[in-house]
Amino acid sequence: MELAKSKGLPFRDAADGEHVSGKFTGTVQLSSGKFAVVEKSHEFTLVPWRPVIDRQLGREVAGVVQGGAVSWQLGRQRGLGL
Repeated sequence: MELAKSKGLPFRDAADGEHVSGKFTGTVQLSSGKFAVVEKSHEFTLVPWRPVIDRQLGREVAGVVQGGAVSWQLGRQRGLGL
């Protein structure tokens, strides 16, 4: 994949029902549609793009891949901070 070569990161496909998280770094247009690029420290994943994700460019995002779409969990994420 040319994108993997240009990013210097390996591509990892996301399976249906899988939780995806990382930094949203941009979009790519492929013959099969438009995809969001979500990067983790050692890999990146392409997930189906939706307009709602564009406002999150450069930020950490999380979502679940379901039936060819992603259910994004956007906004401030609360951890177990005390």
